Amino acid sequence: MKRFLYANIAEDIRKKIKDGYLNPGDKLPSEIELAKEYRVSRSTLREAIKLLQRDGILISKNGIGTYVSENAPLIMENFLNNLISIGDLIKSFGFEDTQSHMRVYKSSPRNEWREKLNLGEREGVTIIERLREANGVGISYSYHIFPESIAQDRFDENFKGSLIKYLKEVINIEIAYSLTEICAVEDTENEKVTYYIGKKILLFKQLHFDKRDTPIFYSLDYMNNNVLKFFIRRENTFLS
Repeated sequence: MKRFLYANIAEDIRKKIKDGYLNPGDKLPSEIELAKEYRVSRSTLREAIKLLQRDGILISKNGIGTYVSENAPLIMENFLNNLISIGDLIKSFGFEDTQSHMRVYKSSPRNEWREKLNLGEREGVTIIERLREANGVGISYSYHIFPESIAQDRFDENFKGSLIKYLKEVINIEIAYSLTEICAVEDTENEKVTYYIGKKILLFKQLHFDKRDTPIFYSLDYMNNNVLKFFIRRENTFLS
């Protein structure tokens, strides 16, 4: 029960920072005031503060108090049942969406890609590789893999924004859903990725389909798990 309380207090303080009620450099109320506000003991409150200090959200100054770190990491939360582009997710939290290290190139498909995309024996792929950032912080490094029959010459290194919107508005292909496998990533698996978004990473392998259940493109999306927090709602199917 104690763990449940301090975790919820930590999440509430995170939310206040995210929503702008607390800003980088702001001093938190005293332990006594916060414990009274949350109706918990000071020991439970300290557990919440320690959790946020460990994540770099808060810093304590001896004899002075506890402050929101000037370098507090961005925190963005998303439910996995929502299909939303990284750019739209960044903007929904009020952050600046930018991209860099953009590359568009043709390649021979790996066996996994060929199987996922139902490629013909001699069909190649076009890969869109790019880093997405929020307020200058690396959020995701992605490899979007298209069959050449779909990509053709429709993408170049000036491409920006949401692939899902571009497909719908320009190519008249609407993405209806995706099947996503979430994978753990070893630190040394991709040095380029860890350089730009850090070592705490989740890999989303995502196969995107249109309304006719045709696979349109396959993505390898490396997500900065220090910033992006993902949730899923699980229901008790045994309830009457």
